[in-house]
Amino acid sequence: MINQARHYRGPLRRGGKVAATLLLAVVVLAGTAFAAQLQQTVTVGVVAVVAILVAAGAWSWHRVAPVTSAVVVVATVAAYVLAGEPFGPIQIVVSLACFAVARYRCARTAALLCAAAALTLAGALWTRLDASHLAATAAILLAWPGVFVIVPALAGALVRTRVEAAARERVELMARGAYEERLRVAREVHDIAGHGFAVVAMQAGVALTVFDEQPRQARISLEAIRTSSEHALRELQAGLDTLQNDAPTAHGVPGLVERVRAGGLPVELTIRGAPRILEPQVSVLVYRLVQEALTNVVRHAGPTTAEVVIEYGADSVAVSVGDRGSGSGSGAGAAQGINSVPRVARGLGGLRERVEHLQGVFTAADRLGGGFEVAATIPRTGAPR
Repeated sequence: MINQARHYRGPLRRGGKVAATLLLAVVVLAGTAFAAQLQQTVTVGVVAVVAILVAAGAWSWHRVAPVTSAVVVVATVAAYVLAGEPFGPIQIVVSLACFAVARYRCARTAALLCAAAALTLAGALWTRLDASHLAATAAILLAWPGVFVIVPALAGALVRTRVEAAARERVELMARGAYEERLRVAREVHDIAGHGFAVVAMQAGVALTVFDEQPRQARISLEAIRTSSEHALRELQAGLDTLQNDAPTAHGVPGLVERVRAGGLPVELTIRGAPRILEPQVSVLVYRLVQEALTNVVRHAGPTTAEVVIEYGADSVAVSVGDRGSGSGSGAGAAQGINSVPRVARGLGGLRERVEHLQGVFTAADRLGGGFEVAATIPRTGAPR
């Protein structure tokens, strides 16, 4: 079927072009015959018929060779006028040719060719006018090229400008979409790999410390390293392969907390309400908020405990992750761009941007009495701004 479509596409296009050319020729011939009857002093002869057919045929090249088409059309019409044939709709072919030149060629080429066409047609017309009436002659010499050359050329230039503007807009939209997709993938990779490596680094440190004195604890730490790294690899592979089709959701938070606990960080999880039906981007963001906040606790807080509270309300989801360690906003917040969004926002800065994009509220600040807290409230609908 594909080969047949390709086989018939060319003939159909050529057939449509021939039909349009014949229709133009018939309309111009009929109009010229009617105009000759009104003028009464001239008749439609062989020269007129040949000129009309040649002009219509030359116009059929207007897409593939608009300059050549316009030159032949203008030359033919000028010869038609000089031959004393009846004034009629053959000038329409000139208008169509000038429109095509301005539509498919640059402004400089179109301007030069249309100026030459206007002068050529004005010169041919001047030979047919009564020079004794200077005012009328001048008006006709200005109006005739203006109507049949300049106005169509301006219309063609306007169409070309609009088409080029639309093409630029499509390119910009595609580039913007590609950038946003790259940024999204970078954030996903950062969230997945950053959390996994933080847990692995913490457990590796524990294993090295107790390797000789407590081999059992070292074995537990190594098992936690293997579990965390395998999970991070699976999640990273799923994110890269399906581009978020299999991304983690809010339902995966308890499993995330269990893995962090297995890594050695005591975490208290409190969930009020139920996720029920959340928008996919909101559900993913809830998971990422908990993941990134716990990652920062592991990296910056030192020996401590963490509290995760998720409250599913009727209209919004509230997430807070806090600790009582030695970390502060200087390590987990400002460095990630909390106060000013960096050029490519990742970490907590990227999360703040994503929360605010969904019309939510994000905070990351030191807690009274020590420690650090990350909190966010996101509408359940997750309607982007």
